[in-house]
Amino acid sequence: MVEPEDSSPPLSGELAELQALIEREIPMTARMGMRVRSAGAEGLVIGMPLEENRNHHRTAFAGSLNALCTIAGWGATYLQVRSMGLQDQASIVARRSAIKYRRPVDSPLIIARCHPVPADLMGYFVEMLLDKRQAKLDLIVEVSGPEEPDVAFTGSYVVQLPD
Repeated sequence: MVEPEDSSPPLSGELAELQALIEREIPMTARMGMRVRSAGAEGLVIGMPLEENRNHHRTAFAGSLNALCTIAGWGATYLQVRSMGLQDQASIVARRSAIKYRRPVDSPLIIARCHPVPADLMGYFVEMLLDKRQAKLDLIVEVSGPEEPDVAFTGSYVVQLPD
C-alpha cells in the first residue's frame, strides 16, 4: 500500500506502543493504513490514506471514517488507562457512538483528532475507575475540514477492571 506524503516524526514510547497494539489487536487498522500521528494537549491524532479508504465517488468511505473515529476514541481511552499503569488489567469497549457526515472527505491524508477530556471529568473518570472498577469516558472526535469539521463523532467508552 502506498501512503500519501507523511511528514510526521517517527513514533516513540507510548505512541509506538499504541500503534503496535491497534495493528495487532484490530488487524483491519493496518490494512486501512491507520497511523497514530501525535498525542498531547490537542488530543490524540490518527490518520489514514484516502486511497485505501475511498468509495466509488473517490471520497472517504463512511465506514472507514467511522472506524477511524472509533479507533481514535479507543486509543485516547487506552492512553489514559496506560497513564494510570492499568493497561494490562483494563478492558476497554465502545459502549455507543454517533456520527455526523457533514461534507465529503477527499483529502489524500484523512486526519481524526480525539479532543482531550476536561480535567474535572477526567478526575471523575479516574475516581470511578479506581473506586467502582468501572468507568465511562464520553469523547468527541472530529475529522478536520478546511473551516469546520467534515465529520463529527461522539463515542462513549467503558473501561472495566477485574474485581
